[in-house]
Amino acid sequence: MEIVSARDFRCNQGKYLIAARAGQSLLLTSRYGNFKITPVSEKDEIVERDIRMSCSEVKAHIEGKIELPRAKDIIF
Repeated sequence: MEIVSARDFRCNQGKYLIAARAGQSLLLTSRYGNFKITPVSEKDEIVERDIRMSCSEVKAHIEGKIELPRAKDIIF
């Protein structure tokens, strides 16, 4: 695991993101706390769950079962 300061990460983002994508563990340290940098995979449970839930909502909307908010109502 490589420990990287927020300043060094900002200056060398590409280098560190490529290393994380290759499987290297990175720990980013900053005044806001410590963060682990890892790539999101297609099988990532959180992403997969959110995508499935969103698809279910769209399907229910198309079938007329639910009403989705308009973008205008969400933004303003």
